[in-house]
Amino acid sequence: MHANSIMVKNPTTAHVDEPLAEVLARMREKQLRMVPVLSDGGTVEGVISTHSILIHIIPDYIVSGDLDSISYAPDIGLLRRHYDELAGKKVEEVMDKALLVHANDSLLSVSAALCTFGRHEYALVVDENNMLLGVISAGDILDPLRFYAKGDADV
Repeated sequence: MHANSIMVKNPTTAHVDEPLAEVLARMREKQLRMVPVLSDGGTVEGVISTHSILIHIIPDYIVSGDLDSISYAPDIGLLRRHYDELAGKKVEEVMDKALLVHANDSLLSVSAALCTFGRHEYALVVDENNMLLGVISAGDILDPLRFYAKGDADV
């Protein structure tokens, strides 16, 4: 089985120049945790995810573990101020590198890439020109496994 057989076609996307607040609102409305980021020419430039955004609004000293106890650190007010600062930025300033795979890559290969890349649970399926064809999540790979009878799959 290949990536193109289970990928989600025509996924929701973001543009590199779009304000982050607009993209996050669209993600929340559609209950998405990640969207591919495209250039003016339509090529994949990266991904924006709830994880990418959260990493940018949490103070570095908390993520690094410099505090013995974060129970005394400022809470929602601090996060809101950092979110407000981030919300007006363009997506390209916050996006992460994307895991790119190709339509004819095997599911085993895509699974290995997802495990190795690790930051997101998604791979973007692209053509030879880095044009987006679809998205595969770890769940997209796991779901069909329930329906294969023992012995049906290639070893």
